[in-house]
Amino acid sequence: KILSLLKNPIGIAVLLVIAGIGAFFGFQYTQDQKEVRYFEGLAAKRPDDGAQFVEQILKARADLKDNNKDNDFAAYVNIGVNLNIFGEKEEALKWYEKALLIDPSTLLVLNNMADIYSDLGKYDTAEQYWLKLTELYPDKTMFYRSLGYLYWYRMQKSPQDIEALFKKGLEATEDDADLLNWLTSY
Repeated sequence: KILSLLKNPIGIAVLLVIAGIGAFFGFQYTQDQKEVRYFEGLAAKRPDDGAQFVEQILKARADLKDNNKDNDFAAYVNIGVNLNIFGEKEEALKWYEKALLIDPSTLLVLNNMADIYSDLGKYDTAEQYWLKLTELYPDKTMFYRSLGYLYWYRMQKSPQDIEALFKKGLEATEDDADLLNWLTSY
């Protein structure tokens, strides 16, 4: 019977489709298990509390696999935050980027991404994220301070550039005393 099936073009097509579907699901399963092992292996990086962070990652991962799209944003952020705790910065960025597709103006994600890019030495990208935060949240002083630090210690920008940044921040925050102190210290 199998030989006659192989002589029939429709039979060959059906077998190929079945084989393709099997290969697809097999590959998905393998990738899924590889990701779980990766996450579980992170616990060794923090012997005292790593297991609880891995547990949070796996719970968030399960939230992504359910049919409730309302919890996907929180799951992406949760995985990103926990990967960042483990020092898996580039991997955390991938999850934060998925969160940004859902909410491109979220303060926590944009700030964490700016911090990570700064930690990775990608100062121009960090600057872009903090500048975006000053546009979205002009009254928040912490982003001006982060940019001031980045400009002074990492990018070695001129005092005039730093002063211009803080003056912009002072206007936006109605002369916040904290920013005024930062300006005088720079």
